[in-house]
Amino acid sequence: MKKILFWALSLTLLMGVAGCATNKVAKSKEKTFVMPCSEYVKPEGALSAWASGTSDDQSTARKKAMAAASAQIAAQIAKTVETTTEDYAAALKDADSNISKSLLIEKSKILVSQTIKGATIVCDQWHKSDDGKYTNYIVMELQGTEFLEMIYQTLTKQENEAFNKALLEKIFLENLK
Repeated sequence: MKKILFWALSLTLLMGVAGCATNKVAKSKEKTFVMPCSEYVKPEGALSAWASGTSDDQSTARKKAMAAASAQIAAQIAKTVETTTEDYAAALKDADSNISKSLLIEKSKILVSQTIKGATIVCDQWHKSDDGKYTNYIVMELQGTEFLEMIYQTLTKQENEAFNKALLEKIFLENLK
């Protein structure tokens, strides 16, 4: 009986040790990717866009990144201007509302393409992969006050049209948040 109990206990202990040995934690082969230049995205009072471009050629990678970032900023400007225009028109009297709204929309559309050229690159990083491809990471930024100044200059060229500069600025900067 002692032999059976000894072997049963030995077998149980052996299985317990073998079971513990197979519970090793597998090391994760996944790497955490930290997006380069991400700390520069969305500063207060500005429009910003993060983009990347990958190609065998550095020039092509740069063009892809610039095109993507420019498209993002243009979309942000269009959305911000649309929201600002609606809020601005709602804040004005009914008579002034339609004239100011149509003028602001017309001039803002013209300015979007010009403004993209005024955006600055605040971060620019390169990475070369093992297969020889280049990746360019960039963050482009456009200060809200710079865009407003362009709108003001365009609007003041219209001698007969009046607009409330302080109200427009307040609403525009609120919509950037």
